[in-house]
Amino acid sequence: MKNIFKLSFIFLFAILSGQNISDYQYIFIPKEFANAKANKYGLSDLLAKKLKSKKYVILTDPIQTSCESLHAEIVDTGNFLTNKVRVDFKDCQNKTIATFDGKSNLKELEEGMQNALENAMKGINVSNPVTHASSQMTEPTETVSKNENANPKPKTETQNGIAAQNNAEVYTNGTLTLNKIKLSENQFILANPNQSVPYAVFSATSKKDVYRVQLENGTATFGYFENGNIVIETPNSDGSFGKQVFSRK
Repeated sequence: MKNIFKLSFIFLFAILSGQNISDYQYIFIPKEFANAKANKYGLSDLLAKKLKSKKYVILTDPIQTSCESLHAEIVDTGNFLTNKVRVDFKDCQNKTIATFDGKSNLKELEEGMQNALENAMKGINVSNPVTHASSQMTEPTETVSKNENANPKPKTETQNGIAAQNNAEVYTNGTLTLNKIKLSENQFILANPNQSVPYAVFSATSKKDVYRVQLENGTATFGYFENGNIVIETPNSDGSFGKQVFSRK
């Protein structure tokens, strides 16, 4: 009976943790985990792949992080008999939001560690921050109805799991058409509605209208506003820079 109760508690904890994780859309995965043993066997790439399949957007540069993102860490908790891993998710205050453990009966190290990580990831819910957040809102029905009739709110739609107003800003360079989505006062992205990873993530610098930019392929560069356009400097193989200019439609 004690074992059944214990298993039930673990299962309930995993569900609640998964719901907390699903409040977030952005997950930062560092280039190297604090636990040195976890920086092997392709665990970082596998973690990113599994999170993307659950509709999370992966951040790889610390300058992109904010209190709207979580920090992921993998810890190798196994021994010479069993392959085990733990995945921790922490918020911007370094508070652990959730922990997921996984183990594998496979003895081969690389295969076993990857299998353990896959098992840990089974407890993570699909990212759906808009739906989850709206389900927590409670307002008197009559009051809301009157207010909405007087001041109707724009309808929202989701793109890459992010809530966007129907009048969201749309930019194009003649080839690509992207939506500009504000993440916070200091961050925004250019997002392709058909891709789970943002085309470009912009993080403010100390200079007005100048941003650090990380492109979807991992390239770090700079961008800025010029005459109402968004300009991204793109490095060339010879060390020079070109420009991508996105004009608002």
